[in-house]
Amino acid sequence: MRLGITVLDDDGGHLRALQRWLLRDPDSAGATLTLRGRNATPGAMGPGLDLIDVVLSNVVALGGLLVAVATWRQSRANAPRVLVEREGVTVTVSGTDAEQIERLVRQLTAPQTTEPGDGTPAATAATLDQPRS
Repeated sequence: MRLGITVLDDDGGHLRALQRWLLRDPDSAGATLTLRGRNATPGAMGPGLDLIDVVLSNVVALGGLLVAVATWRQSRANAPRVLVEREGVTVTVSGTDAEQIERLVRQLTAPQTTEPGDGTPAATAATLDQPRS
């Protein structure tokens, strides 16, 4: 499973700090984490790093990764917004509550629907810090 993690309003420092955190965190053990530019091509110089490219082996690892990202956010004084994207579905990670993490895992792993007529995945967005009804 391949994901992209972006830290909003970042000059690259938060992204590097998040990658280091994830590499050391037992909840994200086994994930392959690579810093890259969003539209980077191999060997090309670009405007800088703007996402962590993540490869996970299974859905259980996804839950651990999301917990690790949320924990990193909580360790920061300014708690930067973190987006996780998979196949056109983007979620905002902010809390560590088990029910919220489960909801994000379901959203990121749900079968993709297509927009009528164009055959592209319908992107959805969710956030952990929205009040539950």
